[in-house]
Amino acid sequence: MGHLSFSQIRKACKYQEVLGILDIRIPDNTICKSCQFGKKTITNFPQKEGSASRPLELVHTYVCGPSRKRSARGEEYFVLFIDDFSRMVWIGLMKHEDKAFEKFKSFKALVENESDHKIKCLRFDRGGEFTSNEFFYFFEEHGIRI
Repeated sequence: MGHLSFSQIRKACKYQEVLGILDIRIPDNTICKSCQFGKKTITNFPQKEGSASRPLELVHTYVCGPSRKRSARGEEYFVLFIDDFSRMVWIGLMKHEDKAFEKFKSFKALVENESDHKIKCLRFDRGGEFTSNEFFYFFEEHGIRI
């Protein structure tokens, strides 16, 4: 359940604060594994299956809005694109959520040109803005899994 730290044990030996304690020598670099484990508050996150091993292998997207305040140009929706590998986030502002397809096409052109990688898979929440035939034909044409 716990014990004194090594420095406190050394001090007790030096000043003979405890009757019958032997003068022990504890190396300075000794670390109590049980104490370290006991201080640990969270475990490591397990590596999830299906996560990306290269940039743009898996991109998550989500459309948000309408927001309470509009931007200076009148946009009240935005679309997020998150690369699963790098956790890099891109945001596209939109006046209407039906502009998500145009934003995706410009995002795809931008990131594929800058990174020399191609988007392999797009993950979304099955929102109406991503389930149009226009999107599915585009995905099929460019070899993007959904």
